[in-house]
Amino acid sequence: MDRISDATKYVELSLHEAGREVCVPDKIFSYTPKTYHLFHYIETGKGTLEYKGVTYNLHAGQIFYIAPGDKPFYKPDPNDPWSYVWLGFSGSNAARFLGLAGLSSSSPIYNDPDRKLKPFFEAVENEKRAKGVFDLTALGYAYQLFGELISTHLKVTPEVDAKKRHVESAKEFIHNNYAFDISAGDIAKSVGVSPNYLANIFREVENSSPKKYLIQVRMEQAAVLLSTHQYKIKEVAKMVAYPNQLHFSNAFHKYYGVSPLQYSETKGEKK
Repeated sequence: MDRISDATKYVELSLHEAGREVCVPDKIFSYTPKTYHLFHYIETGKGTLEYKGVTYNLHAGQIFYIAPGDKPFYKPDPNDPWSYVWLGFSGSNAARFLGLAGLSSSSPIYNDPDRKLKPFFEAVENEKRAKGVFDLTALGYAYQLFGELISTHLKVTPEVDAKKRHVESAKEFIHNNYAFDISAGDIAKSVGVSPNYLANIFREVENSSPKKYLIQVRMEQAAVLLSTHQYKIKEVAKMVAYPNQLHFSNAFHKYYGVSPLQYSETKGEKK
């Protein structure tokens, strides 16, 4: 497959795995943490998810989300075991899409009572099973899946207050401009508030700061770029607004605990 058609190589949204399972009541479960995000769409039956100290009793028409690096426990109901379709994905837009859909490790459940999302999960899985690879058709269905996730969530979510709107606007500006030399003042100016006010409401809403969030977005984007093995470290540094490679390496090590080179060597397959 040529690179343009390979849906595992796109930086913005990349597909890693998809499958379907009809579980038996006494299935012995063992979950290996992933380096990417994972969705399970429950098609039939029931089951239990234990995640971050919370137990969720789930049923058909629900999605449960697992973040990279996490190790939850989940099992089928003994009397009505579930069947599900799963999808693994990553990419520089993944965190943003998940945020817009209201999904996170602390809020991992999405309800789909009208089964609007089921056809998209099935389409991605069917494409992978039929062709043995993820191509642009499968990636297109994945984008449609996120489009439906986000639009449905926004329709049923009450209008957020002014503080949250300011914070979401600031996050949007950061996602659109992280590759440029922007400051906390630039972010606040884009929202139309003072830097101090934005810092205060950002802390209140996100338990973080605009500066920390900017670093987070840059480091996550850098990690995605490094995992593709298409760019040198100094190129990745410039792509996330670090003109000095040493400063970038120090920031990356502080965020991930490993150097950019070490991270790159443990992710993916070099070409």
